[in-house]
Amino acid sequence: MVPYIFIFGLSGLLFNHPTLMIDRSVESFKLSDEDSFNKLFPDLEQLATSIADSIVNDGLISQPTIGAVNYSNTLILRNLNKDADYRVQIDLPTSNVQLMTLPDFADNPEIASGNYNLGVSLNSDKLAKKLEQILTKQGIDPGNSRVQRVPDLIFDLNSKDTNYQVIYNLSNGNYRIVDLNKRKFKINYFLTNIHQEHGYPISGFSIKWLWVFFADSLSILMIVWALSGIIMWFNMKKLLTIGTVLLAFSILVSIIILINYYELGF
Repeated sequence: MVPYIFIFGLSGLLFNHPTLMIDRSVESFKLSDEDSFNKLFPDLEQLATSIADSIVNDGLISQPTIGAVNYSNTLILRNLNKDADYRVQIDLPTSNVQLMTLPDFADNPEIASGNYNLGVSLNSDKLAKKLEQILTKQGIDPGNSRVQRVPDLIFDLNSKDTNYQVIYNLSNGNYRIVDLNKRKFKINYFLTNIHQEHGYPISGFSIKWLWVFFADSLSILMIVWALSGIIMWFNMKKLLTIGTVLLAFSILVSIIILINYYELGF
């Protein structure tokens, strides 16, 4: 188990800190009012009111109050030029930006490029152009940009007997309404979701920050546990031979797995 524990702890650190042990860089800065992406997005309060009015007209709820209007996650855009692949993460409410370079992806051959106009309400071209303007101001020659993820609009809709959460897709107008009173806690969903929470948020201190810090601490402890286990084992003279054989065998199995699934690293 020692090699597994060591690799698991090390990969946990890399999960939270993707610039470690690889030729990547991260730069954080705040957009000016002129460069803010908020101008390209609709007014959330007004949009939430319009959605709530539509829900009332459908007879799903009466006399609701609107609360907790926000974005579900950050805006992510990508830009590829001759030097690097850039991943840009933007927190819309604060205009905080995290610019990550991924030079190890830049040499991947591009099969084709183009545009499919799907008739969405949010203009992806304007978002990409705005990103290229920001990269130019940072002294980066912009290449081809694309929108990787657009945050959803999320808000609560409450009345006397009902508590709803509305998730609205800004790109295509689709929405989902969740009945918070009937929502049940599911342990498998909980474990899966916290596994996906990695990387420190760029918008400041939050519960996610605490979780990622805990994951970092646990990863370091697992690495120390693995190394101390190897040291302890090899201090037991009677078990030295079997320890060496098992360690060599586990390393060999790990190498075989890596060779067979090397494409996961691209």
